[in-house]
Amino acid sequence: MDHIKAKINKYIKNQEYTKAIEELSDLIEEDSKNIDWLKFRGDIYNLNQEYGKALNDYNKVLKIETDNKIIASKIEMIKDILKFQALDIFESTNLNKDPWLDD
Repeated sequence: MDHIKAKINKYIKNQEYTKAIEELSDLIEEDSKNIDWLKFRGDIYNLNQEYGKALNDYNKVLKIETDNKIIASKIEMIKDILKFQALDIFESTNLNKDPWLDD
């Protein structure tokens, strides 16, 4: 297991997130209840700003480990990020960037 984590960490260090996710997805396919792999993949999705996929993995972890406060806080953090992103999108109705319409 340590050699697998080292291999995945090497992918992350080299910013090869897709390879790390593929490796972890194969491991999760073999053992879908392994919370270590789910947390690890969720963390990579989070790092790669794939928040929906990270939330999916974190929620799977919470179904298994209902009292995991670290994962619960990561879920809340992602929800806050998504909430602020949604607000920023609608901040300005001046979609054509017309300088005469900005306040």
